[in-house]
Amino acid sequence: MSSEVFTSKFRVYYEDTDAGGIVYHTNYLKFCERCRSDVLREVLHFDQQKHINEDKQAFVVSKLNAKFISPAVLDDELTVSCIPLNFRRCSLDMYQEIYNQDGKLLFAMCSTIAYITFAQPHNKLTDIPEEVVSALRAYEAAPDLRMRC
Repeated sequence: MSSEVFTSKFRVYYEDTDAGGIVYHTNYLKFCERCRSDVLREVLHFDQQKHINEDKQAFVVSKLNAKFISPAVLDDELTVSCIPLNFRRCSLDMYQEIYNQDGKLLFAMCSTIAYITFAQPHNKLTDIPEEVVSALRAYEAAPDLRMRC
């Protein structure tokens, strides 16, 4: 377990907002997806395109539970965290939070990320590569955080 938390920063642009000037609800999911992709690329040096094209394998969201706490608005600078927990053979959970530049919690989400193969038979669960699990464990959540998912 680690006290180190992976984060990514994103700016809220006009295209991210709705007619009321707040971030449209689905965009919180997009910010979280981008942060999860950043973990794979920056921490694990995991080439998603290679795994999709050559290995016919990929991570996919199989379940999520989200809580909208407070709205983000145009020009906010968001910090999105990504904390792996609850490792299983073919999936793991990711706990994510989004804060604004003032440190205010805006959004929290727990998602189950499955690892599947696109080879025949299509979309079958497959084991997450051990080197991926080992690298992610460096960012694994403390037991108290696991209760959120």
